[in-house]
Amino acid sequence: MIYEVLSFLKLRLESFLSEKRSGKEPLITLSNPWSNDDDNKNSSYLNAMSLINVEEEKTFVSQGHKIVQGKNGGYYKKEPELKVNLYVLISAYNKNYEDALKFISKVVGFFQQNNVFQKDRNNLQNDDFPVNVEKLIIELYTADFDQQSQIWGSLNMGYLPSVIYKVRMLIIDTDKADQEVSLVKEIKAGY
Repeated sequence: MIYEVLSFLKLRLESFLSEKRSGKEPLITLSNPWSNDDDNKNSSYLNAMSLINVEEEKTFVSQGHKIVQGKNGGYYKKEPELKVNLYVLISAYNKNYEDALKFISKVVGFFQQNNVFQKDRNNLQNDDFPVNVEKLIIELYTADFDQQSQIWGSLNMGYLPSVIYKVRMLIIDTDKADQEVSLVKEIKAGY
């Protein structure tokens, strides 16, 4: 599900960036940021969308197990759904630094205009929206200098023009039910 969400966001962003553009090569890839060790040394640019963190959403934590009815009519105990936020780094490597800054500006503009994506049940043009996702909320995340240093250090790279977004709230819920639960059929009170 994480791949599907990131792929969806990449396609939407790429579609926006490709307007009024004749080239067919991708403007952004779903990958780690560019580095000197890459095979793409001869590229004039490489803009990347990278997952840098997955965080459990603590505000809406489901407590306890659910009891769900199975296909065979029995009842089963099921673990609660997991709600997560994704932190996505969008970085711009360009041999012309000014072009990298222009790219990041366009990315910020796109997500400022499109900060909510949701499934539209009446719109059949929504084929690329991830299955089992109802809504995605995109928030600009501001990392302080120490956090930025840690991020780029962990990537073993020098800083590139970039922006971080928090993608809220992905709900991961498997259909698997763990253990059959017997029903209470009779209550006896004895005094």
